[in-house]
Amino acid sequence: MIPEGRLDFSAAGAFQQQLEAVLAGGGPAPVAVIIDCAALDYVSSAGLRSFLLAARAAQRAGILLALAALQPAVREVFELSGFNRLIAVHPDLATALAHALQGPPRKERRTAVPGNGAQLPVLTRFLQEFWSAEKLPPAQALAFELALEEVFMNVVMHGLPAGAARIEVLLVLVGNSLTMTVQDDGPPFNPLSVPAPDVTADLDQRAVGGQGVFLMRSMMDTVSYQRVGAQNQLTMTKHIER
Repeated sequence: MIPEGRLDFSAAGAFQQQLEAVLAGGGPAPVAVIIDCAALDYVSSAGLRSFLLAARAAQRAGILLALAALQPAVREVFELSGFNRLIAVHPDLATALAHALQGPPRKERRTAVPGNGAQLPVLTRFLQEFWSAEKLPPAQALAFELALEEVFMNVVMHGLPAGAARIEVLLVLVGNSLTMTVQDDGPPFNPLSVPAPDVTADLDQRAVGGQGVFLMRSMMDTVSYQRVGAQNQLTMTKHIER
């Protein structure tokens, strides 16, 4: 996007609508939205508000938002307001494009424990430490803690002799998308093949098992299983609202 002239009270509304249309378009989501400010001469608080709302929308959508080539007067407004710390600012368009092509940063952490139920607190702490280090919203950790417990205990109780195998957990955060992969070397088993329980059944008709897999699948955006060599691999992904 290439705004020109003055981004003041009279122009900010239309500019914000254009930004929102780009960020929430009906087609495939863009990897990045770069605003080339080389021809932007003036920005008031109304213009800053448009940038702030756009930055929040981009963060929710997992889209990189960046500014390029701020003129001295506009740069001063961004620096005085601290907005240069909220939105990426590059000296020129070429630099902004090069940064966008690199894609969002990938944060990854991995651990492994014996296949023993006593290791569940270790894995929960591993997840919580990752959550805290990446400053993710605490309320949204629940879905991943629950999914991790259900998958881990399902493997321990039904797939492996106690303590006889290794279970590995991988967390990968890319933008606002968090993927958790749980891998074990037990016999082949696809938990997604477990029939979903009838959540409308009466008390005397409700099945005792199957609740964990159902909850895990319901709380994640996507869940997939594959057999990789001699290992089961269950991958769960969910969008994080920041």
